[in-house]
Amino acid sequence: NESLFGYPPAAYAYSISMALMSTVIPSYLISESIKRIGADHSAIVASIGPVSTIVQAYIFLGEPILALQVAGTALIVLGVLIISKKK
Repeated sequence: NESLFGYPPAAYAYSISMALMSTVIPSYLISESIKRIGADHSAIVASIGPVSTIVQAYIFLGEPILALQVAGTALIVLGVLIISKKK
């Protein structure tokens, strides 16, 4: 049995930093974007998330970009454009 309190202080600092960077700050930013530009536009802007994840994985991790990923990305972008044009 490992104790929750048996890790080095740096592990706790990294955990708190990750919690803030990946949950608290994005939640605040989403709320602020909805307040400033509205829910519809915030959803359109948020749809860039999967695209940026693929690009960042390619740049920083050296992962290949496959044709299936490009096709899926194109479908996402096309869907967002269609929905945004209908309104």
